Amino acid sequence: MSSTGERSNASSHQLTLDLMKNLNSTSNFDICISLTILKQDTQCHKQFVKDGGISVLVGLLGSDNYKILDLLLSILANMCLESYVRQELYQARGLDLATKVTGILKTIKSPSIQCRACRLVGNLAECKWHARALYQSGIIKVITNLFKSCKIPVSVQLTAIRAIRNIWSVLESSRDEILENGTFREVTTIFVLAGEGKQEKCREVLIDVCLKAMCAFLQTSDPRCSEQLRGKTDMEGFKSIVQQCKAKNRMAIKCLYILSQIAECRPVLGTLGAIEFIVSAIAADTPFLWELLASLCLFCREAVNRVRIRTAIGLEVMLGILKQEGQRRYHPMLLHALAQFIYDDQSILIMIKYGLLDVLITNLREMILEDPNDCIERCHPKKRGARSPLNKRIEVKFHRSDFGRFSLDYKRDDWSPGSATSMCSSPPSTPPLSSFFEDYIDEMDGSAEENYSPVCSDTECGENDEDLEDEAASIKSCSSFVMEFPVEGHDFGNTCKTTISKQARHMWTLTLLSRLSHSNEPVDKLADPATIQPLIAYIRVTKNGRASRILARIIRNRSYLVTLMKQGFVFELQTMRGSEQYIRQLSALAETGCALGELASILLRGQEADKIVIAVSIPFLIQSKDALRTLLKTHRGLSFLFRVLTDRTHDLHINAVYAVCRLANALEIDPQEVDRNPTQSTTRINISKTLDYHLKPTTVTFELDDGTTVDAHRTILCQRSEFFSAMLEGNFYESGRRRVKLKNTSKQGLDTLLLAVNGCPYSERPIESLLDAVILADKFLMSDVLDSLIEISLSNINLNNVSRTWHWAHKNACYELRTGCVKIFLTAKSTKPARLQAFNDFGESERFSEFIGDLEKVLRAGLLGR
Repeated sequence: MSSTGERSNASSHQLTLDLMKNLNSTSNFDICISLTILKQDTQCHKQFVKDGGISVLVGLLGSDNYKILDLLLSILANMCLESYVRQELYQARGLDLATKVTGILKTIKSPSIQCRACRLVGNLAECKWHARALYQSGIIKVITNLFKSCKIPVSVQLTAIRAIRNIWSVLESSRDEILENGTFREVTTIFVLAGEGKQEKCREVLIDVCLKAMCAFLQTSDPRCSEQLRGKTDMEGFKSIVQQCKAKNRMAIKCLYILSQIAECRPVLGTLGAIEFIVSAIAADTPFLWELLASLCLFCREAVNRVRIRTAIGLEVMLGILKQEGQRRYHPMLLHALAQFIYDDQSILIMIKYGLLDVLITNLREMILEDPNDCIERCHPKKRGARSPLNKRIEVKFHRSDFGRFSLDYKRDDWSPGSATSMCSSPPSTPPLSSFFEDYIDEMDGSAEENYSPVCSDTECGENDEDLEDEAASIKSCSSFVMEFPVEGHDFGNTCKTTISKQARHMWTLTLLSRLSHSNEPVDKLADPATIQPLIAYIRVTKNGRASRILARIIRNRSYLVTLMKQGFVFELQTMRGSEQYIRQLSALAETGCALGELASILLRGQEADKIVIAVSIPFLIQSKDALRTLLKTHRGLSFLFRVLTDRTHDLHINAVYAVCRLANALEIDPQEVDRNPTQSTTRINISKTLDYHLKPTTVTFELDDGTTVDAHRTILCQRSEFFSAMLEGNFYESGRRRVKLKNTSKQGLDTLLLAVNGCPYSERPIESLLDAVILADKFLMSDVLDSLIEISLSNINLNNVSRTWHWAHKNACYELRTGCVKIFLTAKSTKPARLQAFNDFGESERFSEFIGDLEKVLRAGLLGR
């Protein structure tokens, strides 16, 4: 027993055989009946084609009966929606279907037949081979003549426009003939008339079909397309597109976006109100945000359009989007657009007023966290070939105009920059489309439009609801022109686009920030900590030379000097590479009369916090002694500096330590020798000549206060010291004794002194021993040894032992040495950590306040020139 499927197949096969038998009859009535059955029973189409029925249908195209032709074209059009039917027709090349359909359109004037024939052409053109056959049969000229006919109904226009669009899209070789015949211009005329309401029936559907065709034509960026789209008179095509955009027609907005990529079209569109529409639509939060934003950014490439954007509050709108966290994916594109205004002072002022700096600083903070090693070369390790798809797409748009260079899309050889104050001068040339534009265009390249075929009745469009619904549904199938922007958070598996986007954001953020730093007038908040700190952090992370130059320009602007100093910028510079260069630039400004007046005013009448930070900053910047004397002594800056120096918990304490050292260097304070003023005798008592050396021992033992003893050579000691010569060889009690008591003498000092007397090395001895030896040498009248001890002692004083030396001098009432220690601390060459450690050594002592007093006396004396 056969299955249900087998019975069904057998039934279909029998039906197709019967239909084919009737179609081959000579009776037009039987043929019409069979065609009607075949049209209604679409289930048997596949079996009909399989049984060879398609050749029978094509053979009937030579009939002179309009009813048969009408049914026949309708059936063939429906069948050709399927790819297997088009394939069957391709294999049966001898049928010459293209020539027959072209002949029907050329000779028969019936609107219904023309409509169905055009529909069949459109469906056949989905296949490249059929599109070529139709093109070779002269279908382009035939359809163009249809467009030129004044009485062509809307139904024919709909199907004919779609047919031309499919041929254009599938067969590249047909485009020249389509343009040469003016077919696109005729489509534009139909579009204009529909927009004016002169085509009342199916008006909206016709407009969408025309726009869809226009988008397909313009995708090639052929300048002839845009020229024909202008219309026959007075830019009527562009006007109609702008009008449809204002009516919120999605396809019109897409068409406007494609037109905005053609440099010659943008000035014209700008005069027709396209910019005002785009700005208002974006401000109204329209759902077509990507196309509108991209169009607006492209309009920024001409000076004349930049003026319109500025007038239409376009700058405010773009900045508003840049402030929205949810629109981050558009930020690189918008920053690029705003960078085109860098030579327009009025636009810069507007952008500053509406928060450009806040946007740039936000970007700068985010850029710090990004990998500074990301580069475009990672994504494109090899150069694109001259024939690569990207270069091919750009090549068409990167050309010169016969009217001269008015857009950034043209080469730079005939361009000279305007003055910095010109509101309409063009910025430096950039490539036609930035990488982020191209990347997002690529998103649409792989999407295929759904296959559709408009259906028209025997009467007129609009009288058959089913046919109208089919056509409306087909018009909505515009996926091939939808440029979807990547959804935030979605992983497309392409890090290259992300890297390019980051590079673009870095580039244009720095470009705009650089423009603000070039401004002659001070920019509000440009020198505030909220700006300077991220900029410094970015320089440290990326080592970016452009960012460094931006910081340098801010520093060179005198208007920002006090603001920078109040935030402690001078101290921040100490930790940066190339700080000497920045300090020199700040110093040059700080020593001008106007700057000195401002600093003096702050020290006298400023807030307490400002007084302190200015006082601590001055030694880092001011080198003039007169200026230092005025600011630090006359205006009490030194008092504020020492207030911070004594408060070890203050935030600026460490900077104050370095500041006093910088001040000492500026005042040219140098360590001096200790003023010893010893009581020296000019006459040496030569008692030794009268003594009998053989009666006295050669070694003498000195007994000290703490009970320790030190042995010394009597003869050498007497030869080097008049004191010991008189004591040990004269008529004193100690003369001739082996053991002698010495009061107020340290063992370490005496040991060091004896080493010096005997010519032994002693420079490595502790500094306290050396200083004790100096006192003893002066006390025991050893003038020749004293000078050597003083020289070596002073040379051994450094930041590691200066605190101990100062304390020794304080204990032994050596004021001059205390002063010398302070000067050594201030001027000794050393690292900052070592100097800070030396200061901490003083700070841990009970006599810290006395050290601060000595420090202040030395600096005040230096300010007075003593």
